[in-house]
This record gives sequence, C-alpha cells and structure tokens, in this order.
Amino acid sequence: MAFLATLALSSCEKDESAAPAAPLTGRWTLATIDAFPVAASSYSGTARSYLEFQDLGKAVVGLGPCNNFSGRFALGPGQALTLTAPIPTRVACPVQQLESQYLDNLALTARYEISDGQLRLFDATAAAPRLTFRRAGQ
Repeated sequence: MAFLATLALSSCEKDESAAPAAPLTGRWTLATIDAFPVAASSYSGTARSYLEFQDLGKAVVGLGPCNNFSGRFALGPGQALTLTAPIPTRVACPVQQLESQYLDNLALTARYEISDGQLRLFDATAAAPRLTFRRAGQ
C-alpha cells in the first residue's frame, strides 16, 4: 500500500528541467539595448526589430536593426534562459554597431523576467536588463 502511495505521489512531481516555453513563445518587439531606446530597424522606418521564440524545436528567430537572424534557446530552472549565438544574415547598414551589441547581448543572456507585457533579458552579472522587449501587438 505504501508503495502505491509513493508511486502515485512521484507521478505528480514536476520536471523543472523540461519547463515549457509558453510564457516566452511568440513575438517580442525590441524596446531597448542596454537602456538605449530602439524605435525601428534600419530595414525601413516602419519595420520593428523583434525576437520570436518558437517552442517547437526551441528555435529563436528575429530581426535586428540590420539583419534577420536565427538560433536556439534552452530554459533552465527558475527563469534561467540561454540562447545560442544568433546566426545573422550579413547586410551592412549604418547602425552595424547597434546590431552587434544586440546580437552579443542575446548570446550573453542568462535569465529573463516577464511582467506588464515586457520581456527583460539579463546577463549573468548585470543588475539591469541588457535587452527589453514588448509583446508584439501590445
């Protein structure tokens, strides 16, 4: 009888390492890079830089100030998040330094926070977010 109770309780435990990406899934519009506001991409005056998490395959795609990019992400315990170094297209543009800063900060991501429709990405050492995003459509 005790064995069955133990078996029943153990089946209710969560596996935190396999946490779903549901809160992250979808498109996030870039708002700031190291507290510097980013209003639009250099693609056009209306295109917005973004980051999109796709739960299937743990893929991440996006548009920086200059180029499209893709990569992968992994969730850890709590709010741990890692991103592979994004692989961008290589179109030169007038804000290439800002683009490099964006992509570098993505690769440094160690954790995230979501509140009030904002996604904040932090590296392992900074108290302030390196990147902030707003959920697309909000």
